[in-house]
Amino acid sequence: MGRRAGVFLILILLVVPRGVAAEDKWLAADKAKHFGAGAGIAAGGYAGSTLVTRKKGWRVVLGTGAGLGAAAGKELYDRRHGTPSWRDFTWSAAGTAAGVFIAWAVDKARD
Repeated sequence: MGRRAGVFLILILLVVPRGVAAEDKWLAADKAKHFGAGAGIAAGGYAGSTLVTRKKGWRVVLGTGAGLGAAAGKELYDRRHGTPSWRDFTWSAAGTAAGVFIAWAVDKARD
């Protein structure tokens, strides 16, 4: 599964353009939205995965995949209909990490 995730991320790096708009700041209101969406989707993916597996490692993988998949999908959509941004993707990825970590910590505390 790790190889597939690596291949997926490499494909995303090749597909999404490198350019960043001049007004795309690292700290802006839309970055908070990307972080929050990434966290929510990833935590939801982790929680939903409890229906299909008891292994926490797989729950982490599925939650992370949900968060990063949504982030990649949004930036690919923006490639055609907006302005794609690596900074947006980075904030979404950070939110994904936070969401999965919080979901994992809650799950671990319940043991």
